[in-house]
Amino acid sequence: MSLNEFAEAQKTHYTVCPKIKKRKVSCKKGIDPFVKLLAGKESLQMVNKRWVLYHQLHSQFHAQVEEIVHRVGVDMYREISCVLSKDTSKRASPSFNCLFLLGSDSTTTIELLEQNSKTMQAIIDLTPKESPNVRMMLRRSMFKLLSATENPLRTKKDEKAGFALEGDMDELPRTSPLGISYDLSLVQNFRKIFGKRLKLIFNFKDVDSFNSQVLDDFIVLLKSALNYEDVEICLVLNINTNLSNIQKNLRQSTIRLLKKDFTVIDLSHNKGHKYANQTFQSFLNTVDGKLNLSAEFIKFILDKMSNNATHNLQLLIKILDYSLMSYFFQNPFSVFIDPTNVVNFDENYLPPLLKCPTFMTFVEGMVHARASSKEIMALLENKESTLEEFFTEFLVRENPINDHLKLVVDILENQLGVFNYNLIDLYYHMLIGKLHDFLQRWPECQQFEDILKFEPVDIIFQELFTLDNSKELFSQSLFPFLRTNLENNLINSDRMLPPAKKQTGADDPFRTELSNTIDLPLCQLFSLYREASSIINLYDFFLAFKETLPRSEIANFVNHSLEEKESDLGYEDRARLLEMLKENGLDCLLDKMMLVWFVQSISEFQHMGLLKTQSNKSYEVVEKCIWRGL
Repeated sequence: MSLNEFAEAQKTHYTVCPKIKKRKVSCKKGIDPFVKLLAGKESLQMVNKRWVLYHQLHSQFHAQVEEIVHRVGVDMYREISCVLSKDTSKRASPSFNCLFLLGSDSTTTIELLEQNSKTMQAIIDLTPKESPNVRMMLRRSMFKLLSATENPLRTKKDEKAGFALEGDMDELPRTSPLGISYDLSLVQNFRKIFGKRLKLIFNFKDVDSFNSQVLDDFIVLLKSALNYEDVEICLVLNINTNLSNIQKNLRQSTIRLLKKDFTVIDLSHNKGHKYANQTFQSFLNTVDGKLNLSAEFIKFILDKMSNNATHNLQLLIKILDYSLMSYFFQNPFSVFIDPTNVVNFDENYLPPLLKCPTFMTFVEGMVHARASSKEIMALLENKESTLEEFFTEFLVRENPINDHLKLVVDILENQLGVFNYNLIDLYYHMLIGKLHDFLQRWPECQQFEDILKFEPVDIIFQELFTLDNSKELFSQSLFPFLRTNLENNLINSDRMLPPAKKQTGADDPFRTELSNTIDLPLCQLFSLYREASSIINLYDFFLAFKETLPRSEIANFVNHSLEEKESDLGYEDRARLLEMLKENGLDCLLDKMMLVWFVQSISEFQHMGLLKTQSNKSYEVVEKCIWRGL
């Protein structure tokens, strides 16, 4: 039995990733996915311009984000390389060069440093599944070291070949003549055999899933190799959680050994605010300062990022990405972020303008200032395009908050040398008029107090160009409540299953009629579930379910499917159904179909947590599972 077969036999579970066929959604080529706004009066030309502008800004934003994420990876590998290439020859006592990678998801790859003729470097990756005990870990490690030494240019396919067992030593012809066995004798005699120094890098992936006792014993075993001549050992521990969990699981003597020379690198992108600041600034630059962010929206971002421990950058990108899409999808005025589209402004945009709170406040100010009624009415009725010109005038004006933000950032970084600040928090304090409170943490800012002073101002029509989390729109869309979202999908199946694209020239009237008449059996049964009591009699439940189904339409569909040779039914299925139809009749066949739908739906309800699993011997009734919070 080979080692690969043995390792496969020890697996406790298997992961299967089925390929899902992409569903064709009813959005024909050439038709934009955005819908007409302004009560359906928006022109198709403006819908297209809105879609094109969104797609353009989305592409620009993600191009900048990809560059930022690439810089994150470059900085991370540079930092890891610096740690692994440290000079350890001047240590007072032999110790491991230990590196803790916090927030690592075990996909982080460690690359070899530049090889030289005097030192042999080898990376040994160890995963929890490959490390059931110390003996297996040592055998794998020494085999990988020997493979890297004998043939550095071997392909990845060869590297994945099975490891030789003790009885299969003839598979490695050079092993026996060298007098090497699968223990630390290879490391001990490495200088004598190969004439080079040895630098071993053990990369422990997903340390949280390792057997702590096995990992502890293996580290203690490697401790003896620290005294060997010209041998250097680096330990890289990929940790998903935090150091405290590792410290609790390992012995204190082992922890002291690791901490003699250790470095901690945070891969969660939370170290400082560098990358989050760059992402947020790129979003502001994408819309050229024309799109504003409300204080409620910024507060929502800060709250979500403070509750997330490891993936703040990904969360920020997700929120900004969704907010941009949502804004363009539901706001007809988003097209005017590009001022060149003002030439397409028409009378359909006038009613929403008159309802803007900032515009109503401006008109109220005109009344208090005793402006002429003729001037006010001309503005309200758009006489001689007065309102249109007024809207255009404010459209091309820059938002002062974005300009002042650039000024504050320039002073903090270039004048005061402050880089570790939260740009999103800075923007929030500017919006609420408390910039002075935010800057108090750096006393040196007082010398620029007059320049940094800022008071937010209201700009007419600013609500048309503002991302706002009013009524917690983004909270519900990005982080929906599980129970509420589940029930809404079951009530309206179109939320989760968009109608499939119809094939031209092959329309099936019976299939079309059936899909328009009957909902999914699961959704059909859920409508009855909502009206049922806490204890449900299954037989009565089935009868009610059967009565709500359109029996005649289903019968027509069954007859058509059996008669039409081009239907989806296979030959054997059609023959079986025709036999059942001949023996028992159509009514019995329909009852069996409905019973299958009912049993499937009941099972799905149990899996979703809507029905309690049977805890008694009575199978005639089921009980509702009332969610009282998780």
